[in-house]
Amino acid sequence: MDLVSLGIAGVSSILGGIGGQADTNAQNRAIEAQYKQNLQSWQFGKQRLKADWRHSNKQWRLNKQDERTLANYKDATNLQNWQQELKIQEFEYASQMKQYAKSEQIFKQQLTFNQMAQAVAKEAEYRKLEDSMKELAFQNQDIIIRALQAEGAAAVKGQQGRSAEKGEQAEFAALGRNQAILAESLLSAKADTGAALRKIANDRFGADLAAEANRMLKPDRLPAPPKPIATPRAEFLKPRRPKKYDFGPRPVKSAMASSAGAWLGAASDLAGGFASSIGVGSKSSLANRDYSFNFR
Repeated sequence: MDLVSLGIAGVSSILGGIGGQADTNAQNRAIEAQYKQNLQSWQFGKQRLKADWRHSNKQWRLNKQDERTLANYKDATNLQNWQQELKIQEFEYASQMKQYAKSEQIFKQQLTFNQMAQAVAKEAEYRKLEDSMKELAFQNQDIIIRALQAEGAAAVKGQQGRSAEKGEQAEFAALGRNQAILAESLLSAKADTGAALRKIANDRFGADLAAEANRMLKPDRLPAPPKPIATPRAEFLKPRRPKKYDFGPRPVKSAMASSAGAWLGAASDLAGGFASSIGVGSKSSLANRDYSFNFR
């Protein structure tokens, strides 16, 4: 190999070394870019986990607040309904007590009216009996007067002896019969009055029973409705704070490629070519060297 070939081989080796260096640099740049991408993805994942935790924690607090707000609203509503029910119950009881007081007033007035009606009816019956007794007394007085008049008339006529005696007996007999009739009438009037009084008493008793039946029972106060119990609050599990192991291992940069091998290979090729060039050249020169002597 001549020097030109040796130079070309050297240049080729250098260019090969440079190419190997470029490949190595490109590979290292790819490794570096991949590492940066992995590191960025890892950091983004870490930030995403933390953001998700903060969002879950905020949602947890909002859920707790919403649960408290809803439970407080239910408690306030139940308490208001309970108080309103108490007011309605108290109003109904007061209304029933008013009706009861009115019923008692009407009942007492009805009893008073029944008593007054009985008194009036009894008074009417006693007045009727008194009128009957007065009438019978007048009739008895008339009978007695007529008997006395008859006796006086007989005496004026001068009746004596048995005839006068028979006349007196007849008059007394008539007087007795008439008085007996009057006495019977008086007893009958008294009996009628007694029956009327008993009927009046029975009517009074019946009217009192009717008033008692229409009498309103005294209302009882209803038991108070149970006080509402507190609304149970739901428990929410607090989100777990992310740990280091949740983020996964931190990306590791791969081993960088070295260009020393390419340059060593280029140097070796160059050295081999140079050695080959020297060896071949020596043999050729020795073989072609002219060992003849020029005797001129």
